[in-house]
Amino acid sequence: MMKQGRIAVLVSNDLAFDQRVRKTCATLMASGWEPVLIGRRMSRSAPLSIDRPYASHRMWLGFKAGPLFYAALQWGLVRRLKKLHKDGGVTAVWANDLDTLWPALHAARKYGWHLAYDSHEWFTEAEGLQGKPLRRSVWKWWERRCFQGIDRMLTVNASIAEAYSSGYGVAVDVVPNVPEIAAPAEPLSRSFLGWPEDEPVLLMQGAFMDRNRGALDAVRALALLDRGHLALIGAGPEHDAAPALAEQLGVRDRLHVHDRMPFDQLRRCTAAADVGLSLDRSTVGNFKFSLPNKLFDYMHAGIPVVCSDLPVAGQMVRETQIGEVAADAVGDGDIAQAVADAVMRVLAHTPDRNHLLKVAERFHWGAHEDTLLAAIHVVR
Repeated sequence: MMKQGRIAVLVSNDLAFDQRVRKTCATLMASGWEPVLIGRRMSRSAPLSIDRPYASHRMWLGFKAGPLFYAALQWGLVRRLKKLHKDGGVTAVWANDLDTLWPALHAARKYGWHLAYDSHEWFTEAEGLQGKPLRRSVWKWWERRCFQGIDRMLTVNASIAEAYSSGYGVAVDVVPNVPEIAAPAEPLSRSFLGWPEDEPVLLMQGAFMDRNRGALDAVRALALLDRGHLALIGAGPEHDAAPALAEQLGVRDRLHVHDRMPFDQLRRCTAAADVGLSLDRSTVGNFKFSLPNKLFDYMHAGIPVVCSDLPVAGQMVRETQIGEVAADAVGDGDIAQAVADAVMRVLAHTPDRNHLLKVAERFHWGAHEDTLLAAIHVVR
């Protein structure tokens, strides 16, 4: 295998839990690159690196959100890339999402490195920018400025790719958030998880359950079901708010809330459930046109899904017949009823597990590795 040199891979979130970045680094390693993963520590007590077969560096920024966080992130990444240049051997830089693109572009121009840009979402249509026109306009200005330096990029589905391509005239390739192909995971014991053995368990997983990502809709739907339990695995505002809502609705004893966990353990939890939920609301473009990786994780675990009626995710579920799409609805009560109805349909007519695993064979990371590697290019 020809050695390609070192490649700096930039992340703004908690790099220990970002599965897309982990898979990207694995693909880069397999093709001869030596990744150096650079992200941040979420707390001062967190280790300076993570356990991976390549180098990693976690920066402590002192801020967790807002303009000061983003300023500290840009400056921290610029300093780290400068040090890597002095150390030698780096020939490329890989930016994940818009908030790491400018330091990557700056370094690529200054040091003559190649560049790749992977947008994990439609960044300027994120939930966090809803109702904040000034902040959103700043990010759109920043995006236009950065895009003047790139010729191609990656994103997660065709709808978002079309938005970027038509908006900026760059070549956009698609690498969906699909798992690596692997044998189905051995389910964890339900008694170990605190889940019931004799009732269906609905599962929603998500590294960050932001507002309108469906965790609270799942709790409301649970209250409309005569039986069944709900498990939430992840973090974020709706993950944190779910227990109080469940208490208010009288279903706290049927809700199981778990923190984020390593991917191998998450796979085993997923395999122990009966139905996987993906319930994003169509409040922003980033949600409306999303194709969440959890859909593919459920599929690879051999469990059916209930999905909200969105243009991309809903169409995929219908075409592959891997579960049910909740009827389009507006308002907390009607959405909850639509989800509950879809859950009852999928429990009454559960797709065959062999069918789910057969469909999963079409959606795996290895099928997209050539596309991913082709994203590395010379900047303008």
